[in-house]
Amino acid sequence: MKLEQQFHEYCYAQVGRILTQLDRDPDSPTYGCFDRNYWHYKIRDFPSSILQQGAFLLESLRQQPNEILTKEVSGEWALAAINALSRQAEPTGAVDEYYPFEDSYPASAFALYCASKVLLDWKNKGFNSWDRLHWSGLRKLARRLSQRQELQAANQYAAGVAALSMASKFPQLEVCPKLVREHADRLFDLQDSEGWFQEYGGPDFGYLSVTIDALVDYHDVTQDKRALTAIDNAVSFLANMIGCDGELPWTLNARNTDYVVPYGLVRSARRNPLASWVVCRIFQNIEHSSHFIWATDDRYLLHYIYSSIVRSLPYLNEMLTAEPPSHKEKVWYPSCGFLVRNYSNPPATVYVGAHKGGVLRVHRALGAVGSYDNGWRLHLSDGLWTTNWWQRAITVENQKDFISIKGCFVPYKPMISTPTKHVVLRVLAKLVGRKLTSVLKNIMIFRRSKRNSPQFQRVIQFDNQARTVRVHDAFAGSNAGRLVNSPRQNLRHVASADSFSVEDNLGLVDFLHSQSASNNSEGFRRIDF
Repeated sequence: MKLEQQFHEYCYAQVGRILTQLDRDPDSPTYGCFDRNYWHYKIRDFPSSILQQGAFLLESLRQQPNEILTKEVSGEWALAAINALSRQAEPTGAVDEYYPFEDSYPASAFALYCASKVLLDWKNKGFNSWDRLHWSGLRKLARRLSQRQELQAANQYAAGVAALSMASKFPQLEVCPKLVREHADRLFDLQDSEGWFQEYGGPDFGYLSVTIDALVDYHDVTQDKRALTAIDNAVSFLANMIGCDGELPWTLNARNTDYVVPYGLVRSARRNPLASWVVCRIFQNIEHSSHFIWATDDRYLLHYIYSSIVRSLPYLNEMLTAEPPSHKEKVWYPSCGFLVRNYSNPPATVYVGAHKGGVLRVHRALGAVGSYDNGWRLHLSDGLWTTNWWQRAITVENQKDFISIKGCFVPYKPMISTPTKHVVLRVLAKLVGRKLTSVLKNIMIFRRSKRNSPQFQRVIQFDNQARTVRVHDAFAGSNAGRLVNSPRQNLRHVASADSFSVEDNLGLVDFLHSQSASNNSEGFRRIDF
């Protein structure tokens, strides 16, 4: 089955699931809202504006022949979705995603990105309902977004820059083109020379693909050649990370995503044959329920994953003939600490994520079961500690036949949601505004090791002739606790991460060391491939 048909089958299998999220009643005061938990279940007392990206689907259905919606209905619902976003903007232009008074940057960036792109399509391809469009809230939203930046999460900033670049084409939104250029300058500075963009300190495949989506739309409007260079460098990075089985090493990600979105890659494949290869490798068999896309939860499917797939449809038959990257036996990215070793006869790919405590993956030929080592967790009287945490404070020595990683365990304290905490959250958000966001990030995302943190050293040796990987772990300061192998799940909070994977099974049983390894000061493991 051709890739284009595979994409169509997936899209038609899921389209009803997405449209169910939309308030489709024209007499409803929340008409056009895509947050079903708000308008239908009423278990949330505010709309999450980031979900208004569902308008991408409605505009795609309006433009493309389909058996789901007529052009008239899809256009009316798209208008309702844009107007719903306009209503959701506060007088200051702020919108929320996770809690009231949040003034969320990602909600502002992604929602305006979608709205501006749909408006631009209406302008270029004809739409007759401009007199019913509510400009006021959109103008406030655009003004608010133009005054802000997000330098820790490049995908959010890329969406914001793309949004402002398209919004600047509408005088009603009052976006200054000079501000757009200044934001773009800062965005491109976030790309590492290795091709990845900063995502809370390191690379992340899922969010990198979201950034590529935004850069493609940004380039369409601005013709800024820096966007094409940035996209090609990102594509090269992704291509070198794809294993012999056509899979990416998800658990190496700085933000733990386990998906990739296709729109920007497919658009780039019209001029870049390596992007064609990436699309064909990652999205082959997308129509099968075993593909990683099917494990996506409703929120992120509606957020941007499904819309990226639908937006890809018109361009799939325009992709160039795929050209794979040149085969390299060893690829080392010192800036992010990713090590890739490729083997043949039979094919195997070995990965090490040095800045994530030396997480290790072995991908085997297509259809064969891989091997995974997700590091360690340490149970002490004062709580839980882990090596499986993205941190820059790691000492790495990469040699011909081994790699050594030295670092500290990172403390972790789970946060349980309660009504009392939500009341406090809302009061604090009302009092201090978006300053609260950085506090929550430090609690849930940017945890660091302490002065008295237990230490670890992991040495991974490669015996190419015997096709064996030997892992030797040593620990200091852990004797009073209980060491256990870490499952696939990473404790660093990322909303779009932790989808189900068959690796969840292996993460609990596929290790030589188990809970019986408690109190050991050393550990050893061997993997043959």
